This record gives sequence, structure tokens and C-alpha cells, in this order.
Amino acid sequence: MPKSFFNLLQVSATGLAILICTSALRVKSDDYELQATVQTPDIAFESETDIGLWARFHFAIHTEDFDSTRDFYRRLGFTQGITGFPLTNTHAMARALGMFDLCQYELEKGEVLLFPGAENTTGIDLLQWRVPFNPEPPYDKPNHLGMAYAALMTGDLMSDYALLKNQGVEFISEPYGTSGNRFVFMRDPDGIYLKLEESPILRLAQSPQQTQIMGMPYIGINVSDVEASVAFYRRFGYTNVRWINEQTLTAKESAAWGFDQPVTYRGADVALDRGDRHRLRLLQWIVPFDPEPAYPPPINHKGINRLALTVPDVERAVAILKSQDVPFLSEVAPCCSGTDTDTGGIVHAVDPDGVFLELVGDLTPRPVLPQPAHCPPLEIRYPSAPK
Repeated sequence: MPKSFFNLLQVSATGLAILICTSALRVKSDDYELQATVQTPDIAFESETDIGLWARFHFAIHTEDFDSTRDFYRRLGFTQGITGFPLTNTHAMARALGMFDLCQYELEKGEVLLFPGAENTTGIDLLQWRVPFNPEPPYDKPNHLGMAYAALMTGDLMSDYALLKNQGVEFISEPYGTSGNRFVFMRDPDGIYLKLEESPILRLAQSPQQTQIMGMPYIGINVSDVEASVAFYRRFGYTNVRWINEQTLTAKESAAWGFDQPVTYRGADVALDRGDRHRLRLLQWIVPFDPEPAYPPPINHKGINRLALTVPDVERAVAILKSQDVPFLSEVAPCCSGTDTDTGGIVHAVDPDGVFLELVGDLTPRPVLPQPAHCPPLEIRYPSAPK
């Protein structure tokens, strides 16, 4: 039988996976993709070091203008979502995001964006921070260390390119490649890179006003040492590895990546062998190489930031990973009502290049830790109901 976290719906928002009663959420669809990830089946651990990683909840996007960014992603096909998450939370939750000196964070708005009918997990945790917020621009080039872009698969790239360009979407080049093997990079309203790839199985546009995007094949993560990163992600359960041999792209293909010189990289695709079987693409850039580190904590920087991953037991997963020298940003934080009834928790591991991996899982309930002495009383505030 599938199980959920104490019969509650666990979803991700506010920079973390939020655990609240189903009735408290404003769900904009009856059938949404995250149902497959919140109802984690009973997992038979394959070994004492198997953390039981099952699925990706989402990746997070921190925006400066929630409404315009949400409108952009709706035009891509993310037409459903889940709202109603708390805008403030405990000091422990702030610590889980690296906000160690803050009594409570505060969000302006947040929503988990969902893509109906997607072929794989595509959830986006769209957040607009109020306090604190780092408005520095996102990565300028897609070779920056860290989470660099999300790939979107389309059945008709040329149709989507024409449609989105006509709507004013910024592309960094014209599409590159041949039919069934084309790609092009675009940027969202905050400057975040999205890689539009064409499926080998073409699906011609049925409507000139609708994209043919069908899923999210992978998340692009740039690394400084691909062998070390593959070894790191194996500890989490990414045991399906396909190596990408070193290659130097032509000047034309390099221009499609936004570079005025031929580029060289090597890498690996790593994926789960169970659950949603989601994939990460790890690229080690050789030419040009940008040594600037990924976004530092706290986890509030404008841009694409943080992967949320589901495990059956978050404390068990942390103990296993710590025994293998995986670093964590903080201790586990109960999530997310601010009471002693929380049966879920979150914590962020940090990969070798600074990428934040949020583990979300069951947690034994415990008393709420008091707020620091200098802080005002705890206040959990929810957004106002829409009129």
C-alpha cells in the first residue's frame, strides 16, 4: 500500500517541502503529477547504505516578480499548481535554509507549478522572497558551476521557437541541429536558462498558440570533477550512469550554447533505477571553465536553486550520508506546521560544487524548539484567501 506522511500531503514550497493538511491547501487540479511522489510506496532497502531515494519533488526558482514569472511558465504549459503554503515559519526552518541569524523568514508568494500530462516529474517551486532575498542576477552563462538550467522536451521545436519568440521570449541563438535532434536556449523573466530540446518522435503542433512541450528530461548541473560528482551522487541512489565522452563542439553549436568560441566538455547522465527514474546531467566544462562557485547560503538567491528529493526516513538518510562524509547545511528541521505534530522533516545536503540537495522524508514528531531568546514569539502566517 502506498503511504504518505501521516496521511498528510507533503509538497514543496517556501524553499522547502511543506507538510500541511490537505484541506489547508488550495489545489488547482484534481490530478497532479506530485501525487506520485508524495505517496511513496514501501521501499525495500537494497543495502544498509541505501537511503531509499524515490523521486524528485521539484527544483526551485526564486523570482523577483512572482506574477510575471508564473505567467511565463503557464505559457510553457505549467498551467496547474498548488498554493496555500505558510509565508513564515520557525527558526529551525530558517536554519534549514542557511538563515542562521534570522528569527523567521518571510515569503511574498509561492506556488508549486505543475505540468498536466507531463511524461516525467516537472514540478517547479516558484518563490518570491520578502525577507531575506538576494536579488543578484542568476548565472550569466550555462557553464557556471552549480545548477545551470532545466531541459524541456518538445515535439515540435521550430513551432515552439516561433510561438515563444513572437511572445517576446529571449533566446540566446537560433535553434541548432536537425529535425528530431535540435535544441535552443531561452531565458525566463529572471534570466534563468531553459534548454528546449526536440524529441526524436516529432509531434506537430495542433494549435499555433500552444507549445508542444511534453516533459523535463533532465536538470543540468555543472561540476568541477565529474568522476568525484558521479561518486557523490551514487551515494544518494543515482546508480544508473551513462558517461558523456569528452567532446569539442563546432563553432556553430558552441554559439547555440552562448559562446563565441568552440567549447569542450565531458560528463555523465546519472539517474535513479526506481521511482520516477529522474535524471541529472553532470557536465564538466574544460573550455571555457568558470571556477566561480555556485550560489552560497542562504538559499534565497535569485535564479534556479535547490533540488528537493524524497526519502522514506529523513533521519536515517542523514545518518547514512554523514557516515560517508556528505556535508549538510544544518540539522534536520521538522516541517512545517510549527507544532509538535509534524511527522516530516527537511535538510539540505551540499554536493562537491555547492549545489543544495533538499531531502524530504518522514520524521518522528518532537517538541518544537523555542525561538532564540532575542526573537519575538513564533508566528506562522498563511497567505490571505483569494477574493
